Amino acid sequence: ETHLRESKMSFTSVVGSSFGGLSLNSGQRLAVKAALLKLSLQEKLENIVFWGKIMGTEKDYLIAKNLNAGKMEFSKTFYVSVDDGVKFSNLLPISEEKAALASAIKFEMFTGNPQNRYGDAPEEEEPEEGEEKKPDARLSEEERLFYVVSKIDHETSIVPTGSYVCTPTSRVVKNPEFSGLSMEAAKKLVSYSMMRQPESKQIITKNKVRGASNTVGFLDPLNNKPTGTWCVKTDETGLMVTIRNYRWIGFEFHTLVGESWFESAYFGDGLANEDLALMV
Repeated sequence: ETHLRESKMSFTSVVGSSFGGLSLNSGQRLAVKAALLKLSLQEKLENIVFWGKIMGTEKDYLIAKNLNAGKMEFSKTFYVSVDDGVKFSNLLPISEEKAALASAIKFEMFTGNPQNRYGDAPEEEEPEEGEEKKPDARLSEEERLFYVVSKIDHETSIVPTGSYVCTPTSRVVKNPEFSGLSMEAAKKLVSYSMMRQPESKQIITKNKVRGASNTVGFLDPLNNKPTGTWCVKTDETGLMVTIRNYRWIGFEFHTLVGESWFESAYFGDGLANEDLALMV
């Protein structure tokens, strides 16, 4: 019950927020709140949140994410809506072969049609008697969508360091003692960590040797390579902190100084900024 209450609050907060000047309209907000609450009850999802929007030339994709961080697994499941948030369906993982095909598409916009295929259609051969028709092996837009959403999430899933703690049973949970970052710390990128499976050899070794339990330093630190990938800004009061990612333009993170609250979302076209190295 507690988990559901926290989950409900978290996706309600993000659904109603503005990121980079973009947000859901009132109809989408109502639909997404209802759909995610229904999904959380039906599938017993403890940590489902609204993730963002991938904009297409014809229609947009609304994305939700559920994170299961039990036993330090950081298992993520993504859901997609093609009807403005009325219904979300599972965005299925793809093979390494399909991921390679998706990674090669650098500049082509999404259309908003999950069944769209990339490349020339194969010549149709009539199946012989008793044989089934060969499935279309081309990359679908839905498969590419999974690749792009996973890639963005992997590179942008930041949280304030200390906001999560690893328990003695290896469950990653919100730290009840976290009361936010100081004004000085909130402006520094070193005060943030990546909410994903640790990849840094230093962190992995530390977790194995000392054990990750009862510690807040068990996550990879935010990666700012190349330098200039991330940008931190504050409002006039210095209390509202906004962090943007220049590789995935459209990602935005918010937190308040001295508060445990934070949120993030992506509103963009799903295309990486390939000119980042030239900008910095």
